[in-house]
Amino acid sequence: MSKHTQIALAAAIAGVLSLSAQAAPAPAAKPAPATTATPAPVPAPTPDATNPPAGSVVSAVQSPAWLVHAGATTPLRPGMQVNDGDTLRTAAGGRVYLQLPEHSTVKLGENTEFATPAMKMDQDAQGSLFKGVLHVLKGVFRFTTSLVGHSERRHVDIQVGVATIGVRGTDVWGRSADDGSLVALLEGKVSMDMPGHSGMMMEKPMHFMTMATSGADMKMDQEVTPDKVADWAAQTDVVAGSGVLSDDGKYVVALVSSTSDADTAALMKKLAAAGFPSDDIPATKGGVAYHRLVVRQVSSYRDAAALAAKIGKQFPLMSPWVYQQK
Repeated sequence: MSKHTQIALAAAIAGVLSLSAQAAPAPAAKPAPATTATPAPVPAPTPDATNPPAGSVVSAVQSPAWLVHAGATTPLRPGMQVNDGDTLRTAAGGRVYLQLPEHSTVKLGENTEFATPAMKMDQDAQGSLFKGVLHVLKGVFRFTTSLVGHSERRHVDIQVGVATIGVRGTDVWGRSADDGSLVALLEGKVSMDMPGHSGMMMEKPMHFMTMATSGADMKMDQEVTPDKVADWAAQTDVVAGSGVLSDDGKYVVALVSSTSDADTAALMKKLAAAGFPSDDIPATKGGVAYHRLVVRQVSSYRDAAALAAKIGKQFPLMSPWVYQQK
């Protein structure tokens, strides 16, 4: 990062840089000044039914959420590849959609930790076969398949607390908590292995099972009501207008401008720790070069406004503004 001449900035308040060098906010509905150079976001890979990609890709994020890869923690953003051994984490209010290569989506709710020990797209005499081993360490998830993916072959084992389910179907919801596991079959069928109960099958759609962490008190064939489906879906679906980032998002939330390399880097670390993915892009105002911190790939104007309010509340010295990327 190149060094720029600093203009007068007040000392950092509570570890956050002063905003005295911040560029004047633009009206929310207006585009960024013409002097702002905004690199195009890296597009997420597009699934191909005949030649699916080898990796799994984050397609939507409701921050705060992080990727833990090789011991390093990074705030999640759309387009990120998720590989064997990675872990996805969300905090309160967080949501993540992970697109698997056979056109299934894993949806993660808030306060969830999800590991990906192994994922692979194999080829055999019958064509493509996706094999995956996934762990829901805590929290809630939904495994759901698009219409295109109904014809795809998969062999996915998901560990949910004390239960390991073999997914052959297309829609499963589950929860791993301190008091035990819950697995709901919404469509298709799953095999199940639990302490003292191996080789079981769930073949009744719209039914669920529960089991205590100890492996005792298992209850099968409990009916899933429409109210339960609505409640569970709300726990794992991103909420439009609440700050969603998507792979086709074209809105940008500008956070702060500074002439200081050190202050910019320090604030980026604070944003990352809080679960927000920011970028440092060059901007010029009045002939002075600035670092401008932005969050890109925001799904809509409403999402951008909500995200600006959320970050502004957590970092009160900022005055975020919104513009649409050209």
